[in-house]
This record gives sequence, C-alpha cells and structure tokens, in this order.
Amino acid sequence: MSSPTRSLLTLILLIALLVSVTFCTSRETLEDPPIITSATYQHTLYNGQPQPIEARAAKEVPPFVITYFNSEADLLSNTGGTAEVPSEVGAYYVRIERPAGKGYKAGKPIKVEYYIQKTFVPIEAEAIQEFDYDGNPKAAVVKSSVTLVITYYAETAPELALPGPPVQRGRYRAAITYPGDGRYMGASRDIELVIN
Repeated sequence: MSSPTRSLLTLILLIALLVSVTFCTSRETLEDPPIITSATYQHTLYNGQPQPIEARAAKEVPPFVITYFNSEADLLSNTGGTAEVPSEVGAYYVRIERPAGKGYKAGKPIKVEYYIQKTFVPIEAEAIQEFDYDGNPKAAVVKSSVTLVITYYAETAPELALPGPPVQRGRYRAAITYPGDGRYMGASRDIELVIN
C-alpha cells in the first residue's frame, strides 16, 4: 500500500473515530442535579405512626435517598443512620441524597432538622352532665385515648375534693386532668355534674 493511500486511510479512520466519540459524549451529557423541595426545618405532631419528612423533586428523577439520624453529630459522622421512618417524639436529623441517573448528575446532600412533637390529648365530654338520683355514685362520662384523672368537688365545698364520684343530689365540678408523658402534652378540663 502506497504512502498516500495509507495516509488517506488513516485520515478516514481518524475522522470516523472522532465522529463516534462526539456522538458518544453528546449522548452522555448530564443535566444539573434536579431541584429537591424540602423545608430545612420540619415539625409534626405525634400520632403513633411512621411520619416521613416532606420532600419532592421538581422533575421525574431517580429516587432520592433519605436517611434519618438521632443527632446532628451522627449525621455529620455518618453513623447510626437508618432509612426507617421515625414514629416517636424526638428530634431527628435527616440527609436527602440525590443520586445520579436518568440523565442527571448527582446533587449535594440536603440536611433537614425534623421534630416530632408531643400531641394534644383529646378529652371528649359534655360540659354539663345531668343524672337522676338513685343512691349510686355518678361518674363523669368522658372519652379519651389515654387514662385520665378525674377529681370531684361539691359546689358547696369547691376546694375540698370528694373521695370519688358524687352520690347525693346537688351540683358538682369534675376536674379532668392528664399529667402528660413522653408522647402527649398535659391536658385539663372542667365539667359540671348535676344530680337531680
């Protein structure tokens, strides 16, 4: 093969190689990381169920990875993290990672402070409860998801607690309280009992 033919063949191969490299790299050009929308401080109330943080992607992107940590130090040292969504009252530190894929570059992790706070205790009871006298104690009718403390006071001695639900005719105040615990805030409510 003559030198000019060899040079021409080399030139054709070089052009073909450049064209194929250009096509490969142009197809692999990645877009910037997608925007992940998530408040950096999030709060919710305890409900006994796992409660994930709120985070959304601006576009259809690879699923982001959410890791929950019990302290900021754990998050920073990347120790003790879990994908398990928390359900208990407490402070959590969360990392949202945006992996590469579907044509996107990987993004910087997002840090979120997440708090599950104590919730309110609902105390359901009619404000005035009337009973007919029959010689038996008349306890306040109350509904709640927790065990409440009910203390009864006679209208005639409002500072002196009765040993239990009232029996005699008259007006009474039932002081309903819940001291609170690790999941629920304290609560109180007064209702009136009337025995006719």
